[in-house]
Amino acid sequence: MRSLLPYLVAGIVTGSLYGMAGLGLVLAYRTSGVFNFGHGAVAAGAAFTFYSLYDTHGWPWPPAAVLTILAFAAVVGWVMERITRGLGDVPEAVVVLTTVGVLLAVEGLLFLLYGNSTRPFPEFLPTSGFTLGGVKVSWAQTISVVIATSSAVALYLFLQFSRLGVAMRAVVDNQTLTSLCGKKPLRISQSAWAISCGFAALSGILLAPTLNLDANLLTLLVIQAFGACAVGLFSSLPLTWNGIPPTVPFLILVAVLVCVPARRFPSRRASLRSLVPEITPMPPTRAVLAGVSSLVVLALVPVAVGNKLPVWIAGVTDVLVFASIGLLVWISGQISLCQASFLALGATTMGHLTNGAGLPWGLGLLLAGLLTVPIGLVAAIPAIRLSGVYLALATFGFAVLMQQVMYPSGWMFGFTLQASAPRPHLGSLDGTNDTTFYYIVLVIVALSVTAIIALCRSRLGRLLRAMAETPTMLATHGLSVSTSRLLVFSISAFFAGIAGGLQVSQFGTVSSLNYVPIQSLLFLAVLAIFGTRLLRSSILAAASIVVIPRYAAEISALAFLNDTDRQMLTFGAVAILAGVLTARRSEFIVWLSARAGSMPPSGQQARPTSFAAARPAARATVSAGAVR
Repeated sequence: MRSLLPYLVAGIVTGSLYGMAGLGLVLAYRTSGVFNFGHGAVAAGAAFTFYSLYDTHGWPWPPAAVLTILAFAAVVGWVMERITRGLGDVPEAVVVLTTVGVLLAVEGLLFLLYGNSTRPFPEFLPTSGFTLGGVKVSWAQTISVVIATSSAVALYLFLQFSRLGVAMRAVVDNQTLTSLCGKKPLRISQSAWAISCGFAALSGILLAPTLNLDANLLTLLVIQAFGACAVGLFSSLPLTWNGIPPTVPFLILVAVLVCVPARRFPSRRASLRSLVPEITPMPPTRAVLAGVSSLVVLALVPVAVGNKLPVWIAGVTDVLVFASIGLLVWISGQISLCQASFLALGATTMGHLTNGAGLPWGLGLLLAGLLTVPIGLVAAIPAIRLSGVYLALATFGFAVLMQQVMYPSGWMFGFTLQASAPRPHLGSLDGTNDTTFYYIVLVIVALSVTAIIALCRSRLGRLLRAMAETPTMLATHGLSVSTSRLLVFSISAFFAGIAGGLQVSQFGTVSSLNYVPIQSLLFLAVLAIFGTRLLRSSILAAASIVVIPRYAAEISALAFLNDTDRQMLTFGAVAILAGVLTARRSEFIVWLSARAGSMPPSGQQARPTSFAAARPAARATVSAGAVR
């Protein structure tokens, strides 16, 4: 027991801080219905702000900490409330997209302002301490636990006995009844977001001395508060603070989401809108002409682009990457945040089979896709019983576990965290030549995307779209929703594995850093920006993330697009904008109609004359449409 005591002390300290971050996360979720994937980014931003005041400008730590926490609670809380307002009535994919955009935008901004290198964060709390069972416990650790504990108790008392706290609890139960009692749900929501961001800022400041100043590390590790939230079933504030060790939160997250009955988790009101696009079959003659013309244009790419051909090879490969994600998100309505893990598995499997086992390139590529399918089935297990934000959380937790456990193993990247594979030699075709390899990749991607489109137009595709619309109706017709979800995850993983094999073959060697979990978040954000049409959004997303930035680098005014950090900031900001516009689309339409309409006849209610006043009318219009 004595040998475990140092780990127990460190786990209690760090786990209590994660639990404190989880308190704010649960509070915002239960009062607004929005699970904030950008919660860790808020904590990271607070840590960097405190660092600038305390270390760079020489402020004493108490006023620097108080100013940072209050500023983030007031300003960032207000911004988050404005961004997420209206997201309670939209599909959960839009909620995930918007908050993921917050995460990407904040992290990209921090990278631009402070750089990518890790900085030591000065210990501002007293480092002296006392000995407990032979283990030295510093006053900094003690103060952190005391602050976390007292914050949890203070929040509990606030919610139990203060008027605003009781109103927040009432909003959780029924927002409409709360408004009928004379309370203002908007003010209550703003207060809840302020408290949530205050807790995130406090946890970020206290975690930074242990984690050092690294935007990516702080963002992702504070997201481990999700594990604390899972223990509290995303609804219980007292259970969220539990002092869990920091080494197991994602395992706890996945275990809780898989094992606990889905009815125990708080649910959002069902959305009246759908993101599933209708597929209008193109006439056969027009489809053939469009296909032939596209192939002719793509076949001429090596002649026109010169030394930029490798960029186009990567872009064509990424079309398959985004098509595999679109199959999940746009066709079947499943939110997956582990696609980068499938790519990594395809890349490493390709390397083991070709370089290691000496299999032919074509057979190795096919097996790379097939051997990714079992991992896709494992990732799909939560999809059997979960959907929406909980499925997103489970798949993201799976991606983090893959990075921490599987990436360093000999099954994947190994000790070097790198994988390599050769280019193909198919008869007289020498893939070491970029032009030849481009045509090989083009043919493989074209066949794969054609297969995905054919699947979407088939009976299975119609069933997947029906499952996205209403799984219950699909089940009442005797069809298995669970089997359908497992099947679509398997198909998506297969094509992602093929794409990963193509990537490692093009570059020769790839690193595990190319397939970090946050890459999956970036994929989803970029894909969603370009609409819900599978083929169009896949092509535009691939062009925007690979091809366009390379050409923009030659134009001084657009050179920023070729910088990874600026791309993250840009795509994150655009994702936020896309989510906000989607959430307020009906309100904007009603507002335009009100502005364009004439004065109502005498005795009738006047139309709203402002965007804010149009909101109740918008909600009534949507609800009435659902009844009809």
